[in-house]
Amino acid sequence: MSAPRTMDRHGRRLRAGRGFTLFELAVTVAVIGILVTVLLSRMGYYRAEAERLAFEQTVTALRAEVRLRTFALAIAGKSGEVGGLAGKNPMNWLAQKPPNYLGEFYSPDTKKLASGNWFFDRSDGLLVYLLNQSNTFDSEGSELLKFKVSLSQGSKKTAAGAAETLELMPVQVRKEIAVR
Repeated sequence: MSAPRTMDRHGRRLRAGRGFTLFELAVTVAVIGILVTVLLSRMGYYRAEAERLAFEQTVTALRAEVRLRTFALAIAGKSGEVGGLAGKNPMNWLAQKPPNYLGEFYSPDTKKLASGNWFFDRSDGLLVYLLNQSNTFDSEGSELLKFKVSLSQGSKKTAAGAAETLELMPVQVRKEIAVR
């Protein structure tokens, strides 16, 4: 038995029990495809933004810890020891290391290390971040962001002379070295 055909008040046949037409199905699939594309694009943006914010938070914490070390030595009257901290691993000074810190290595092969992580290169005294989303930062094609704890001569004069401070400074990386 087939479904009874009924007419509406304008004389058009009403569908009783029929599914989508091929056109309706194509439109539905196209709309769902557009929505999925927009969703994936936004997810990529938020993933990259999360990486950038986590990176900035870690760098801010490291810079604060470097300054605290400098001030603690100055207060303890050990200003001469400030220079000995240059080139050291500032991750060791944090109360809690970030979960994406891999540890210390001697000249590691960055191709074998997971992206989105920090490591300390003991051979160069550099703290390195391996970019996960290479378009997140303006790194000129580099997939490595390198930092070094270095001693800088301050402009403030103390009773003992010019004040020396430590800073966590970005290091310029040549493209041929940095690109994996």
